[in-house]
Amino acid sequence: MKKALSLFIALCLLWSCCAAEETPAVSADAPAELPSLWKAGEIHTIEKKILPLYFGSLNELWPGDFPVYFTDGADDLPWLDLRDFGELMGVFLSVKDRKGDQSDISVTVDEKLNTVTWLRRDNDRVFFSFAEQQITWPDYNGFNRRADRPYMDILQGFLTTDDDGQPRLIREGAARERLGSVVTLDLKKYGVPMLAQDGLYLVPLQTLAAFFLSPENLSIYYNKECLILTSPNEFSPMNLTVMSIASTVSETGALDSLVGSEGMNEEELRALAMELILEAMNGSDQPTLYNTYMAGPKGERSAAMTDYGLHELAMELDCLYGLKDAHDIDDFMLYFLETGLLPRLASRDPEEADGAIQELVNVWLDDGHTDFFSKSYLSENKPEETSGFSKSGRKALQASLTEIRRQALGDLVPGYTEIGDTAFVTLDNFLYYGNGIDYSTLTDDGLQFDTFGKIIYAHRQIVRDGSPIRNVVLDLSLNVGGAAPAAAYLLSWMLGDARMSVKNMFSGAETTAEYRADVNLDRVFDEQDTLSGRGLRLFCLTSPVSFSCGNLVPWAFKENGAVKLLGSITGGGSCETLPLTTAWGTSYLISGPNRLSFMKNGSYYDVDRGVEPDYVISSYDRYYDREALAEYINSLY
Repeated sequence: MKKALSLFIALCLLWSCCAAEETPAVSADAPAELPSLWKAGEIHTIEKKILPLYFGSLNELWPGDFPVYFTDGADDLPWLDLRDFGELMGVFLSVKDRKGDQSDISVTVDEKLNTVTWLRRDNDRVFFSFAEQQITWPDYNGFNRRADRPYMDILQGFLTTDDDGQPRLIREGAARERLGSVVTLDLKKYGVPMLAQDGLYLVPLQTLAAFFLSPENLSIYYNKECLILTSPNEFSPMNLTVMSIASTVSETGALDSLVGSEGMNEEELRALAMELILEAMNGSDQPTLYNTYMAGPKGERSAAMTDYGLHELAMELDCLYGLKDAHDIDDFMLYFLETGLLPRLASRDPEEADGAIQELVNVWLDDGHTDFFSKSYLSENKPEETSGFSKSGRKALQASLTEIRRQALGDLVPGYTEIGDTAFVTLDNFLYYGNGIDYSTLTDDGLQFDTFGKIIYAHRQIVRDGSPIRNVVLDLSLNVGGAAPAAAYLLSWMLGDARMSVKNMFSGAETTAEYRADVNLDRVFDEQDTLSGRGLRLFCLTSPVSFSCGNLVPWAFKENGAVKLLGSITGGGSCETLPLTTAWGTSYLISGPNRLSFMKNGSYYDVDRGVEPDYVISSYDRYYDREALAEYINSLY
C-alpha cells in the first residue's frame, strides 16, 4: 500500500504545471446567503453504504471497508464522515511526508460545541463548525505542505536529493515566506450543507475533495458503484498531454525503453512513448479507471444533487478560480445568470449541465488554462466541443508559426543547433521525466527527450574546448509552458542564481525561492553550471504563443536584465493549473489560486499580460531566418 501510494503521489506531482493569469484576492464568504433546498436543523434519513475505494489504480484498494452516506434517498449525492475522510487524508499526507502509511491526522469531536478538529504535526489544524456551518483553516497552505519542502512548493515536489541524500540537479537556496491569512469558508452563505446527526459528522464528498484534495491535483470520483481517487487530468482526452506522457510511461514500467534510446530524436521518442501508452491502455483485459467510472448507471440528477451541485460549483469557483478580477466576476452565481448558463446548470439533465460546464470553461473563461476534460458518468453523450475567441486565436497563431518555422527550418526537432558563432536552443515546452532519472548515464541521444537533458547537452556544446559560440538564443517562440522545475533549471542555467515567486490568492500566502542548477552533473553548484559570467550575449526569442512557463521565463529575464528579449510580446499566463470536478462528476481544468509572479522592489507583480521584447521583430517570417538573426544580433554590438 505504501509503495503504491508513493508512486501515486509522484505521478500527481508530475501532473502539476505552470499556468495562466492574474489571480485576484478571493474572499471565501463574498456572496450574500444563497437560497437552497437545505435548511439548518432539519432531520434527514441517512443510509450507509460500503463501497470500494481505488487509489489511482484498479489494483490498489483502500484497506478495509470505506463507508459512504446518503440522505433522503439521493443516491447520487455522497457524504463522508469527517473521521473517515480525516483518516484517508492523514494516510495520504503521511506518505507524502515520507513517514509511512499510518494516518498523520488526529480527529477530535466536541459534541457539546458541535465541532470536529483535524490536527496535523502538532500545529496545523482545520476546524469544522456544524453550528456555524463553516470550515476554518488557520493556515490553509501550511496544512497540506510536506515537512521537507518549502512552505509553498514552487518545484511541486521535485526531489533535490537522491535516495542517498546527495544533491541532484537543483539546489534550493534562500526563501522568503509570508504565511497566509486565516481562511474561513462559510458554507451556509452558499447554501452548501453540513450535517451533524445520529453521531455522524457529514460533509458532501465534493466539498471535501475540492478544498483538501485539489491542492494535490486530485479528486474522488463516485459513480454509485465505487469511489476512485485520481487526478482529473487522468480523464483528459486520451491522457496524452505533454505533461502526462512521461508519468504514464513511468507507471507502465516502459521508461527504460525510452531513456537512453540510441539514435532517436525527440519526435521519435515521443511517438514511441505514445505507442507504449496506448499499448498499456488497450493491451490489458482489465478495465481502465475511466471505463470503470463511466460504467456507472446513467440517468437524471436528483433534486438534491442538482441543488447542491450548482451551489457547490459557485463556491468552488469563487474561492479557487484565480482570475475573477480579470474577468470582472463579482460572484459566480451571478455570472452564471449573466452568461445564460444558469438554467442549464440547474437542469436535472446531466448532459445539459455538462454542456454548460464545457461552455463555461472553453467559451466564457477562455483563459488559456481552462479546459473541458470529461463528461459525468450520468451522461450518455459528451457535450459538443466549442471554443472561445482567445483559445481559437492562440491555436491559429500557433499553427501559423509552426508552419512558418517548418518552411524555414524543415522538420526541426527542438534542441540545440549552431549557426556560426550563435547557438540556438529551441524549447517548445518545459518537460521532465521525473525524480528517478540519472542524467549522467544518458547518451547525447538519450538527453534529447526532456528539458533537463536538452539543457545539459546544450551546455556541453556551448562551453566545449574551442567553442566558437559568442551568442546564445533561447527560442521560446512556440513554447506553451509545462513543468516549473524545468523552468527553474533553465533560469539558473542562464542566470546563475534564479528566483521564482508564487502568491496564493485564496489565502494571501507568498513565497520567493532561489535556485541553483547542477548542469555539468558534478554534484557541485557553482559558476561552471551557468552561462552567466562567461562573456556570452544571451537572448530569448518570444511570441504571443509563449505562454505559462514560456511566459514566466522571459519575465524573469526582463527583470534580471542579463538576457535580452527578441520578437514580440509574450502570451501571458501566471497561475498554476487546477484540475477540478463537479459534484456530479464532470472533469475540467481552471487557472487556480497559485499565481506565479516576479518580485521587484519587494512587491509581487502579475505577469499575465505578457512581457514586451527589448528588440522587436515585426514579421514572423524573420523569426526563423537564423543566419539573418545571428547577423542582426552581432550588429547590436
